[in-house]
Amino acid sequence: MEFAITDWKLLQLTLDEVGPFRSEPTTFSFLGDTAPLGTPEDEPPGPSNLYMLIAPNGKGKTTALEAIYGLFALFNRTPSGIFADPNAGGRAQLDVRGTWLVDGATRPVVLSIWTGAREPLVAWSQERLETEAEASVWARLCLTVIRGEVQLLEESNDLGRLLFRSLREALGESPTETGSAAERLPTVLYFPADRSVVAPTERRIVASPACWGYQPAHRFSQDGPDWESSIDNLLVWLEWLDEAQLKDLLQRLNEHVFDEGTEKLILRPDRTHLLTLVSTPTGIHPLASLSHGERSLLQLFARVFTQSTRNTVVLIDEIELHLHTKWMHRMFSGFKHILEETRGLSLIFTTHDRELIEVFEYERPESGLTKGGFLIRKDLA
Repeated sequence: MEFAITDWKLLQLTLDEVGPFRSEPTTFSFLGDTAPLGTPEDEPPGPSNLYMLIAPNGKGKTTALEAIYGLFALFNRTPSGIFADPNAGGRAQLDVRGTWLVDGATRPVVLSIWTGAREPLVAWSQERLETEAEASVWARLCLTVIRGEVQLLEESNDLGRLLFRSLREALGESPTETGSAAERLPTVLYFPADRSVVAPTERRIVASPACWGYQPAHRFSQDGPDWESSIDNLLVWLEWLDEAQLKDLLQRLNEHVFDEGTEKLILRPDRTHLLTLVSTPTGIHPLASLSHGERSLLQLFARVFTQSTRNTVVLIDEIELHLHTKWMHRMFSGFKHILEETRGLSLIFTTHDRELIEVFEYERPESGLTKGGFLIRKDLA
């Protein structure tokens, strides 16, 4: 069966009895507030591809990202995340709009993934599908975990089951530039707030990175010290696996990580010592010699460039961590460029720093960017 997805964008997330969202169901709308530059004034912005969730600590912004990751992590070979525990309680539903190609027929679809209850938290009538989502079909996927295994409940329909089966069949498929089935399927790349950059241990071998291969949901926290979880290992692996892919990756990393005029350049790994080096004005140094800001940007961009499919949602919790203002501007500039050239990519990030609103440039129309946001609580420091 021919199956592919394009134009994959989140519509909304609804949580009930999850984390701090206890009194009543809470819905986060991912529809944009600022349309891309050049959009006609009477045309609504549509779903965001750049979205900011802002709130003080402890008010639920991390819970929202954990819920998105957790729903997609139920598709992984081993379910993980906050909904993998059958005793966790609570209900959650994620609604996504995409264009689905099934056996030569193309149609706009709203997919609802939910857990914690038989019935969906939000129902989509035919009228609502057409008016609010410009879609024609509602795909339903009701998931639960029983004895460590994910089960599809009977409230799921054929389209929902098709997606679940397709994602499971593509598990572990190696990333390539074009042509793989996994690249036509969705994935979530989650960078939690506990991410950090630590130089790897000296146990250097040619080994597949811990995150290599397609998964519907990836979680990237600490980069190192384990060799398998380090960016160093990722670059060494590509040196042996795919020279063309490595060349393209290094070109993109050097473009997005370093400011113009710094005269820094990440070089191809040394095969003899399995070591990635950086050329700087002061000489040749190991990758670990980069500043913390540069290593933080390297971690984000390297994972996005190597693990994205054509339908990717990037989640970054407390985006300001590890980055001073200079690096924050550098990161936003890089992501805006990537979002503009990559239609199937979306970035959702959280912060409690009001100064980031200025860096985000929330109300300024920009080419290729549909911007949105949600303020959970106004009492920010």
